[in-house]
Amino acid sequence: MSTDERTRRAEARRRARLAARGELPEEEQDPDPEPERASGGGGIFGRLFPPAPPLPNRPDPLAGFHGEGPLRPITSRIYLLRQNPLAWLVPGVLAFIGFYASFTYANDPLSLFGTFLLFGSLIGAGWFGWQRPTLFGIAAAILGFAIATAIVLFAFSSQGATPETFGAGAVILNLLVQAIYQAALGFLGGWYGGYLRRRQTQLSGEQKGRARRR
Repeated sequence: MSTDERTRRAEARRRARLAARGELPEEEQDPDPEPERASGGGGIFGRLFPPAPPLPNRPDPLAGFHGEGPLRPITSRIYLLRQNPLAWLVPGVLAFIGFYASFTYANDPLSLFGTFLLFGSLIGAGWFGWQRPTLFGIAAAILGFAIATAIVLFAFSSQGATPETFGAGAVILNLLVQAIYQAALGFLGGWYGGYLRRRQTQLSGEQKGRARRR
């Protein structure tokens, strides 16, 4: 990568951070920004989830990260999770409780409660994991699934059952499918939690602005 390319990327990141915090000087703002689309545009999804700006006054989540190389996408995500562990550890435990209840108490009101707790905890992970909501939602979902899987496998092994009892290939395939499903659920819940927080912050700021103008 050339020096000019690195400089342009660093400048773009700096401008993005300042714009997210509302600190971008007027002379550096785009002189002719693209006009906003009509509120009716964007299809059904655009109407249900209108664009929400980034959270204001938040630092760059990767400001202290200096990793390079081909593993940077992985190490950067590990760095973000280590920066805010409670945002995915606590929802992960709650997701385990919800996951376990939804499957253990099938056809019971507790199963419905478990489903709400599961998805609600993933939304909470996205809400508090503002650095990257989808990442924190996935991490919470995988943690909850891993705890539940470990408990179920331990219970079967304590009764003398082995993977061969149910078919090792079938067990591995089922666990893999469930893990992918839970990760997808975590992505969705985390995205919604992050969107909900940005949207709520935007609406609160607009209400305060209108109150000051009165």
